[in-house]
Amino acid sequence: MITNSILAGVLIGIGDIALMSCDNKYVGALLFGVALMTIITFQLPLYTGRIGSVIEYGDYLFCAILLALNVVGVTLAIGGYTLLSQDNYQKVVEVANQKFGRGYLALFIAGIFCNILIHVAVRSKHSILVLLCVMTFILCGFEHSIADAGYAFITGWRNILVWLIVVAGNTVGGLFTYYFLHDFINEVEVIEDGESGE
Repeated sequence: MITNSILAGVLIGIGDIALMSCDNKYVGALLFGVALMTIITFQLPLYTGRIGSVIEYGDYLFCAILLALNVVGVTLAIGGYTLLSQDNYQKVVEVANQKFGRGYLALFIAGIFCNILIHVAVRSKHSILVLLCVMTFILCGFEHSIADAGYAFITGWRNILVWLIVVAGNTVGGLFTYYFLHDFINEVEVIEDGESGE
């Protein structure tokens, strides 16, 4: 669980790096989607995909540990990227200033919207839908707490505190979407079971 959780964070960090390295924002958003597709394919634990189920399964401690391990992974990836050149470090600082310079309410709402899309992507497991959901949250400027963590932890305490607002938004978005999707999926399964029993 520890190594897989850290690896999930590293993959998200690589997605961040791809996004920063592409001049074309659409290509960058598409390449970032590869990270989430890999995580889903290999069933690696990622906070944003798991937090929605916390109420039903009561895995509060697991989610807290998972968040911490994901943060370690993404920070290692972004930290390694900054060591490659001074220009890379400046890119990280610029992205951090842009992200965490937004208003608190805007960050919270952007976090909610992001994890609605992420939870839909994770539950669907369809490659095209995963890529479209990821591209949508990036191009709309929504905020992913794990993707943002590397920027926050590289650039200082003030940004880490602001980053917690994104975590809160992702948590609310995940819980909200899980509640409605879970009920809907259960209803569909009941109907399908009834039809197959006729």
